[in-house]
Amino acid sequence: MSSQLKILAAAPGEAVIVVVGQAAQYGTVLTISFPQFSSIASQKVLQQFVEGDNLLLTIDADSLGDILEPDSPYQIKIPELDCLATVIWPEIIGKRGNSKGVINTASNPLKTTQIIKEQEKIEEPDILPQEDQPEPSEPIVEEEAPLIHEEPKKSTSKQIIAAIITIIVITGAGGGIWYMKHQQSQPEVKKEQVVKKEEPKKEQPKVPEVAKTQPPAPPPKPEPSLAETLQKMPVPDVINKAPNTAMITKEGERRLAVKQYDDGVLLLENAASKGDTVAMLKLGLLYSPVDFKEGGAIPSPDMREAARYFQKAVENGSKEAAAPRAALKEWLIKKAESGDDMARLTIKDFWK
Repeated sequence: MSSQLKILAAAPGEAVIVVVGQAAQYGTVLTISFPQFSSIASQKVLQQFVEGDNLLLTIDADSLGDILEPDSPYQIKIPELDCLATVIWPEIIGKRGNSKGVINTASNPLKTTQIIKEQEKIEEPDILPQEDQPEPSEPIVEEEAPLIHEEPKKSTSKQIIAAIITIIVITGAGGGIWYMKHQQSQPEVKKEQVVKKEEPKKEQPKVPEVAKTQPPAPPPKPEPSLAETLQKMPVPDVINKAPNTAMITKEGERRLAVKQYDDGVLLLENAASKGDTVAMLKLGLLYSPVDFKEGGAIPSPDMREAARYFQKAVENGSKEAAAPRAALKEWLIKKAESGDDMARLTIKDFWK
């Protein structure tokens, strides 16, 4: 039989699975499993309740919170009721109450005002301009003048001439030294003036020349298609935002091809539940023991799931499902003849 399942959060660390329309199964020993996760062991039912026609099963979900993410779809199977369905796992508060605090890592910015103030205190040394410097005086003339008047009566004409020549030479030498220093300072001033006048010309960029050397702008990138957009979405967003079930099936097949098995199976199951025959056929082939492949999306074959999906595909008008359904029936007949009761029961339930 196949029943609809719902899951709700209960007390901390517990979840309640609602089996719709199965109140008559109250008291039966039941287990809960997750087919797509081989690492999760079968969960025992802690308590059973009846609410109207529904059977409510309470399980310990404290350890499942480390594996199953809230608001994500997962498969839940109750083997004793032959029930398999996809549900959205709720957010369940754990018994352990692990909480993570928030650490404030903000730090005070570095203060740089002291460095700025120290730089402002630096003063340039005062430089006296060259024009304000006093011109060299002629101390030699003043020092030699008394020599002319020391003994005027005893000096000869030759001494007077020699003194005059000495004065002229010394005066000329002092004037030459002053002239050379004055001339050396003038070219430096001219060079500084020339540099100051030429600097603004170097700083002015030529805009037209730069514009000519710039490469042409690249063409705009085309917007991604809807199929490419769905490839980057999680499973719930694909289910909610895909325009039709065919797009969900196509994305599910793509993820199976790239070995994203859990996502691919969930998308195909959602599309099959909405009536997509391609998804039904694909799931039937995955579960069928005739076409089963080791290391694929399904951990082990399931004859009843394969028969159920093949039957739905044929009933919804799929001609492609007829051949694999017939091959599965032949396989079941051989198993039933060899004493396999599950094979005999599967033929009875899905072939009338």
